[in-house]
Amino acid sequence: MQSSLYEQFFNTQSKDQRIALWNGCGTLEKFTLGNQCYVAKVTQVPLDLQHKNIKQTSFSLKRKVRSYEKEQLFYKQCADVLKDVCIVPKMFELHAERGIFVTLLEDYEAKGFINKNTANIEDINKVIEWLAHFHTTWLEEAQIHSQFEEYGEGNYWHLKTRPDEFEKMPSGLLKENARRLDVALTSTRYKTMIHGDAKLANFAFGSKGVIGYDFQHVGVGIGLSDVMLLLTTVLDSEGLEKHCELLLDKYFQALTTQLNRNQSAIVGKDVENDWRALWPLIWVDFHRFLAGWKPEHPKINDYMKAQSAHMLIKRRSLLTC
Repeated sequence: MQSSLYEQFFNTQSKDQRIALWNGCGTLEKFTLGNQCYVAKVTQVPLDLQHKNIKQTSFSLKRKVRSYEKEQLFYKQCADVLKDVCIVPKMFELHAERGIFVTLLEDYEAKGFINKNTANIEDINKVIEWLAHFHTTWLEEAQIHSQFEEYGEGNYWHLKTRPDEFEKMPSGLLKENARRLDVALTSTRYKTMIHGDAKLANFAFGSKGVIGYDFQHVGVGIGLSDVMLLLTTVLDSEGLEKHCELLLDKYFQALTTQLNRNQSAIVGKDVENDWRALWPLIWVDFHRFLAGWKPEHPKINDYMKAQSAHMLIKRRSLLTC
């Protein structure tokens, strides 16, 4: 009887490459069997996890464990749905036991995809199209999303999962309006499954397009929160001022095209009207997280501060419970 890939992985003495994951939470291990190249993502959250920006609590440790559970849930339930929509790594096997998670995937580098440390506008547009296709797959009216209740909200900065950072925030308009922001963002008409950590480092580029991975923070949310996070990793304040509106146009064009291709009953323009109004709120909400997590973070730039000032001072009427 042939052993499972999981057993073969642990019996393979020589690994092609081993890469440490965030803060001692595991490794990525590349290995080859026959002509196939694989990646094993082996994760376990240390009980003594240390982080320089915030003291770890039992709540934050559980959140980290939950992120690995969500990633495996995504590969089990959702990855196959994306086969003809956007590219994600092929999953071979999933294992979870006593807090250790092993996710066995194809090696995307062996398929010709490469990571980039910087991105030009063409690269950004490719990722934005990937995101639009990903979001369109699960785009629904908010009240219908009961099928994804087990995932909870997507992204890693929403208020309900960041009480420690909230407590660290200095007094001021950001902290005073945090809960109003959360209500405004969760009361939107349209929601979808979002990637939740759509930074440049979680995409790779090849002749066949873009591949996205690292689905630890998937969940229900607003598609533009993924777009916002992507832009914080590829554009500085001046670039954001210059390119944001055109990139949003690109996103909604791709989303509408895909909705029409899917013969969806949802009208792209309705989604655009709903989400565009939330664009500054999404920035302010991320600002709120950074202000409690790492207030000196370079992402708190002039563009982000302008969005906050616009919403918290000039348009406070939108932040109503």
